[in-house]
Amino acid sequence: MSQGRSEFVGSDVLPARELIFIILVALAIRLSWAATISVAPLSDSHAYDIFARNLLHYGVFGWTSDTPFAFWPPGTSFLYAGVYRVFGESFSNIVGLNILLSCGLLAATARVACRFYGGQVATVATGILAIWPTLIMFTTVLASELPFMLFTIGALDAWSMPRRSLLLRSIIAGGLLGAAALVRPLALALPLLFGVSLCFSGPFSLKVLGTEFRMVFVSSIIMALVISPWTWRNYKLYGEPVLISTNGGITFWMGNSPGTDGGYMEIPDRLSQLNDNEQSKILGEEARDYIRDYPAAFASRTLKKVLQLYSNESIGVSWNLRGINDSFGDHAILFFKRLTQISWALIFLLAFAGLVIVVSSYGWRAMISPVVICIIFYTLVCGIIVSQDRYHLAFAPQLAILAAVGLLSFRKRFLVHRMPSSPASL
Repeated sequence: MSQGRSEFVGSDVLPARELIFIILVALAIRLSWAATISVAPLSDSHAYDIFARNLLHYGVFGWTSDTPFAFWPPGTSFLYAGVYRVFGESFSNIVGLNILLSCGLLAATARVACRFYGGQVATVATGILAIWPTLIMFTTVLASELPFMLFTIGALDAWSMPRRSLLLRSIIAGGLLGAAALVRPLALALPLLFGVSLCFSGPFSLKVLGTEFRMVFVSSIIMALVISPWTWRNYKLYGEPVLISTNGGITFWMGNSPGTDGGYMEIPDRLSQLNDNEQSKILGEEARDYIRDYPAAFASRTLKKVLQLYSNESIGVSWNLRGINDSFGDHAILFFKRLTQISWALIFLLAFAGLVIVVSSYGWRAMISPVVICIIFYTLVCGIIVSQDRYHLAFAPQLAILAAVGLLSFRKRFLVHRMPSSPASL
């Protein structure tokens, strides 16, 4: 697939006026939501707040000031601790950060969408993100989703940027991917994923291969430089290399152990005296043994976890439960859950239609385009390890791009059917 060209979406020029208008609308909606719903951290949001405050006051990443750990990736907590240090320990400052992240996300997504699928897709994809109910609700949530989305789609934007030097693109992309990996370690695979995708999704040549190889090499070095201070901290803490976090083996076990439903599970009491790194090694090995012993069950669980990933979307309501209840009452919870579920179902169906359309238009190469390959990669990771419905938000920009393709195609078909036939002769 060639960048910036599409036979069904029109011009490949980014419509700046429309983009600015959409971002302003998104800004107004999010400000309205924040003015109505108070920030009341629950679950993961509560954890991020605790970690950020411990970093700020004690320089310790952990639940308490005297128990450092690396179970959670630190990137999101670093971000919030920085906001607290510069602007003060107020949730209103977190709201401001989330709004800035959202606006940056819309701009970066528009640029990527225009580059690969055209200007009309860029406009519609940005509009989808602007009014996506769950993303609006994340304005008042402390979570990893918004920074991860922005860092990864921003990295793809920098990586594929035309008329810029390879070194500059590599530095920007590597820096953003390093930040993304500190938020969620699965971003470690993205340099290779981007390079392979851009090498083979378009016309192949030795020149393209060489360019992408150098991009992967340089960006990986920059990524390693960003991550290395935290890796060194972990080495001093555990006495052995721990790249970013220790939750890999534990989450792998959560999705691949007797009695699992594919989601979160409590760590067994028998391991409570061990540190998180030791727990991860033991449970990771138990998960691998379980898969080897029951391969058919693993295949079945993987499919089930993929279905869980796409079957629902109500996390924005769950993590705003107190704020919604305080502003609208308990009866409003069901309304907002239905709103997020219906909107997600519509976006998913449009994205699936968009995928069918780009594959039918471009053939198999469309499946390894940077937009589509990221969706496939994230889906496989969730299917193999552990799954929750909120994890599909990690690739919401890519889903919005495909949904825009689907929506524009349906619109074109509708207009064709509505257009009156021309007279055969005069």
